[in-house]
Amino acid sequence: MSAPSQPAEPEAPVIGTDRLGRPFTNEERKHFAQLLRKHDFEGASLVALLFARKLTRSNEAARDVLGRANLRLVRWGWDPNEVSLKKRLCRLVWSEWTHEKEESARARLAEEVFLAEMNMSGQDTATSRSVEDHAERLQRERDEDARAQANIEKLRAVFAKKGDGVNLIWLDYTLRGETDLQTMARESGRDVKEFYRAADRRKRTVESLAAEANGVKGDEEKE
Repeated sequence: MSAPSQPAEPEAPVIGTDRLGRPFTNEERKHFAQLLRKHDFEGASLVALLFARKLTRSNEAARDVLGRANLRLVRWGWDPNEVSLKKRLCRLVWSEWTHEKEESARARLAEEVFLAEMNMSGQDTATSRSVEDHAERLQRERDEDARAQANIEKLRAVFAKKGDGVNLIWLDYTLRGETDLQTMARESGRDVKEFYRAADRRKRTVESLAAEANGVKGDEEKE
């Protein structure tokens, strides 16, 4: 019968600079760097970035939130004996996103749900292959965001060129998440019938832009 395995030796936690009341010494900085490497800081950061992307729905905002979370990690510290680096970063991302300075049950729940979703989708965040997959996914999302923004600006430019104020109003409201034409009409002071008539013009414009994207010259919009 084999001897029972010995429990792992506890690791020295990182005491944050806020608690220390001073910057790290060279030894403390070295210990922190070694601990981050040991616990796969690159992989943990990518998971936290995906979490931030889910919260903010913006690649740029997600990177900003993660940057502030990393700074908070230095200031608040981390005890690897209590929580993994991956979870610690996710909680700090949540804290920065909600502008809170204390961890909460909601933060832990959000983190657990996010990680559970990743596991259920077959994504193993502990492997380097998964890190590459997530990086590719982020790049695809970034490319899709860029294409969508470019198409929106093309649509806006056509409406502006043709003096189509109703469709410009429709576009602004739609981008804000408002899709009810009655609300658009009431708040903009327009007749709702104008928005219904604008739908046909908008459809022709979208079809024309799609045709041009495929190398076919679109027909001029008929008034």
